[in-house]
Amino acid sequence: MQRKVLRQHARWIRDDLDPQVAREGGDALHADDVLQLDELLREVKLSAAIELSDLRYSRMHLAILAIVGRATRWPHRLIERAEDVQSTWETKFGRRLKDIGFSLYDEGGRLHGICEPTDLSKESVIVKWLKESKLKASPVRALKSGDLGFRPGDWWINALLAFRDGIIDHTDNTGWICHDMKGVYAIVMADNDELNSPTPESFTYRGLPGDKGRYRLTAGTPESRNAVRILRSHTLRSFWSPKAGLRYDGLHKVTGWYIQLDSRTRTTVYYINFKRLPDQLSMDTVLARPWTEEVEDYREYKRMRHAARYDSAADLELP
Repeated sequence: MQRKVLRQHARWIRDDLDPQVAREGGDALHADDVLQLDELLREVKLSAAIELSDLRYSRMHLAILAIVGRATRWPHRLIERAEDVQSTWETKFGRRLKDIGFSLYDEGGRLHGICEPTDLSKESVIVKWLKESKLKASPVRALKSGDLGFRPGDWWINALLAFRDGIIDHTDNTGWICHDMKGVYAIVMADNDELNSPTPESFTYRGLPGDKGRYRLTAGTPESRNAVRILRSHTLRSFWSPKAGLRYDGLHKVTGWYIQLDSRTRTTVYYINFKRLPDQLSMDTVLARPWTEEVEDYREYKRMRHAARYDSAADLELP
């Protein structure tokens, strides 16, 4: 079984089936899903071709652990199958499944060849990237209308990595408007930027004082009417924000705007209404991101960077 196929199966178990079982119990699983999973568990148990690197890449071992977990509600037959796989793999690899881990910076991982845990400075990382011949990180690329080849639901650990891929022109994790003198091309929403969002398809954006992009959003030029790429950060106080990281939610158009004076700060605040284009990928699919493995990547990235900062500070204290 190819490792990419194994990874797809792991996602299916962890992001589709396991949440359903947790909500509704094992009896809610469709009979076809039960049969397919039973066959899959038989196959992976008997496969001699699966190596430790395949598990770290696919995270199938974590899917197995989800089935055999202490508070699991999975059907008993599938639990027994998964326990057989667990026993087989732990004997084969000489370690517990929970100790195998997964790839992040190693080959096959999301950040392999992109950065290292010891890259603590944005500036040094960007300088390293600029030496790459195929680097997409360019304000020139980001300052263009349209989806630029990105699909709604595309996800990044942070704004720096989204900048590297060329969807935005800035590396700051706070909210801002990606714009030039002609118009606005993307908006990263964070903190209190989103208001009045009864559905994920429509919302009111609160333009930050000092962000000149708000003038481009409310201008009367033809360019200001172009669709805008909307990205939601996990720090956004919204029901529709991702669990972690930064997610591209699709193309949106301005449908109206108004201005109010903030009585506390005495600053003028722009409120801009957006509506998602109807031809975009369903928000039901988009809201499924980040996947479980992506949340794991985010947490591991934060953990390893924290450890690297601690080690760096400790080194500075050495005589």
